[in-house]
Amino acid sequence: MTARRKVAGVVVALGLLSAAVAPALAVQQVIGSPDIDVFSPDNEVRPGEEGSLPVYLSNSGRLRQSGPEEYVDRVTTARGLTFTVSDGNAPIDVRTGRYPVGSVPVGSEGPFSVSITVAENATPGTYRIPVRVRYTYTLMVDYSTSPANFVDSTQDRRYYLTVVVRDVPRFEVVDTSSRVGVGGRGNVSITVENVGTDPARDATVQLSSPSDEVLLGTRSTSSRAFTGTWRPAERRTFEFVARTTSDAVVREYPLTATVSYRDRDGIERTSRELTTGVTPLPEQTFTVSNLSTTLYVGEPGTVRGTITNTGPRPVTDASLVYTPTNPNLAPADREVALGRLAPGEQASFAYEVTVSDRATATAQQLNLSVRYRNERGDRQVSDPLEPTVTVAPERTWLAVTPVDNTFAIDTDNRLTVRIRNVQRVPLRNVVARLAVDAPFETESRVAYVDALDPEETATLAFELTVSEDAVPTQSSVRLNVTADRPDGETILLDTYDVPVTVAAESGPTDTAVFVGGALAALALLAGGWLWLRR
Repeated sequence: MTARRKVAGVVVALGLLSAAVAPALAVQQVIGSPDIDVFSPDNEVRPGEEGSLPVYLSNSGRLRQSGPEEYVDRVTTARGLTFTVSDGNAPIDVRTGRYPVGSVPVGSEGPFSVSITVAENATPGTYRIPVRVRYTYTLMVDYSTSPANFVDSTQDRRYYLTVVVRDVPRFEVVDTSSRVGVGGRGNVSITVENVGTDPARDATVQLSSPSDEVLLGTRSTSSRAFTGTWRPAERRTFEFVARTTSDAVVREYPLTATVSYRDRDGIERTSRELTTGVTPLPEQTFTVSNLSTTLYVGEPGTVRGTITNTGPRPVTDASLVYTPTNPNLAPADREVALGRLAPGEQASFAYEVTVSDRATATAQQLNLSVRYRNERGDRQVSDPLEPTVTVAPERTWLAVTPVDNTFAIDTDNRLTVRIRNVQRVPLRNVVARLAVDAPFETESRVAYVDALDPEETATLAFELTVSEDAVPTQSSVRLNVTADRPDGETILLDTYDVPVTVAAESGPTDTAVFVGGALAALALLAGGWLWLRR
């Protein structure tokens, strides 16, 4: 049963009672109720706006039967009033909960600030948002008795506030890009769109940096750009000069943008703060790839590879510098020109490196760096590049087999040696030099082979004299062999020991000849004596 019906019932009951008991007596009652209304005169809001909605309460009071003023005030006052504003179907988020007001007599109370947030994509238009109002009041006072008798009731009612979402310009940052590196200078590009439903006139964009590591313009914390009339759904791109300090790190730094403009009524307004970020480009980097080596202990070799500019900026006058850290690896040239390298572009390099015979067959780390000029022409040096290469053990190039190597004492001979290329590398201009010591001598110590392909065999011949002072023995001579590799490098293949056998004499000795002669003389004497006897 509503409060009004309750009031009517009580009035009827009291009227009947009065008519039955004391019809001659005047009725001493005050009957009434509060008459509450809710409104907000400043009810225009903008999409994306955060603020407060001023809410007023008015109480016009409703009096059915009057009486003493104190009782009239009693029945027309709303006591313990609270109200709660809800979102309803409006694109508005109400962040204030139940609001306690207290007593509301006849008149107006307010404003009561209700915090709201209007959705960024709110469609302009008029919306009704519900307000629930609760309070207690006295619906009748019977002052015919002493003390007076009060009849109380409660009210719980829903009202509606009208809120207007206006057509206004609104702005969003849709893209940000930068070519500024750590410790460098460059441009920051920011693209902003008017996502609102109204144009902005005489618009100015101000970009600010709250970080000490990022400066704008001439080393300032902010910079401005004018753009004129800016229509809805239109995007504008602005370029700002920016710098980063040398101690900046590669992370995202905040930038804030605001748009100042005049609305359709010519009123100057400023958009909400638009936040975006910019990340300084890292320091210039390079990588080594496609690394291949032909390094063997005791011979020159080649280190080849590819340098890639991994960005983020192009470089000019670049060169690769090899700084030796191992005395057993000696590059013929320490610097290789690379030229201009755009980000992602590659350049090949090759170093001729001599590996000493004291080197160890193991993995070795090279110390490389790229020296270059940046976009401003400043000379820079990259961080060290330290690729690992493998030094292989000393190679055996030839299989050397003696063919004719047994000689007598005090003889002139032909030493024949067969050589076979056991590597998978063709050789050219193979030169073998014979080195001998007593009791050997040679007048023809050099042999030459024009080409020796892998697994190909050649026979070498040398003149070798065995002195008369030699004794039967197993000895050797040395064979020093050099050749040209396919890259044109002349290398010492190795020094080979060729076994030589000095054999005992196979003909008659002097003693045997003397004994044989003596025996022949005796045979002649014996034959003559027998002839004489006959």
